[in-house]
Amino acid sequence: MRSHPEADIRLGLAVRYPWYVWLAILGTFSVVHYLVWGIVHNIVDMRVCVGVSPDPLLAIIPYDERWTFVTRDLYVAVLLIATVAVLYQAFRGIHTPGLRWGLGLTFMSSMRIATLLLIPLCRPTVQPFGPPPLASWSMVNLHFFSVPWRIFALNDVVYSGHTSVFLLLLLPTNTWPNIARFCVAAFLALMIYGMLAMRDHYSVDILLAFPCSYAADALAVSILRTLNSSREKLETAAIDSY
Repeated sequence: MRSHPEADIRLGLAVRYPWYVWLAILGTFSVVHYLVWGIVHNIVDMRVCVGVSPDPLLAIIPYDERWTFVTRDLYVAVLLIATVAVLYQAFRGIHTPGLRWGLGLTFMSSMRIATLLLIPLCRPTVQPFGPPPLASWSMVNLHFFSVPWRIFALNDVVYSGHTSVFLLLLLPTNTWPNIARFCVAAFLALMIYGMLAMRDHYSVDILLAFPCSYAADALAVSILRTLNSSREKLETAAIDSY
């Protein structure tokens, strides 16, 4: 896995983007992910799920709850480190990794909203047609008022958001050192095994994350390339007008 800092330029992306691009992407990211964590995760855990997938890998991989440390604790820790890394790059003037990752995550989560709501599949450890895992809305108390909030759901199986997050991180981080990207890839492989061992997902959920992640990244690249092209045309027109 080699580092290619010039890859973003070959894709037609800018190194820096204006503040309003950051504002638009961060705003859209916040809205979409609140819908996932606040609304959709509550809905999928309060409804009756209708079936399980006969996954042959789950017959081979033993169930082990100790993998929660990897799929929850380490997942959050690595995610925070990656976020700090792309924000540090942005402060140093390299905007593309953070914007491309954030926009890709927005498209990925939008697709997950659709699949989660349309496919009432049970987690492997949840009984089909049984009582839902959640009896009422999970809320967070913000002192003066409460809002729906459930960052980790149970029946959010199709498709794997955990997998997509790190696939989408690997695609735009061409400027990272090789060892850093290798560590992300190694953690992704470890986490995939952990999710299967914890019965967080079926193997098909993880496989679906690959094309969905590439599609989300392609949309992000297309938008950032269009924004860069439009800005270059405006700058050229302004110079020509003088």
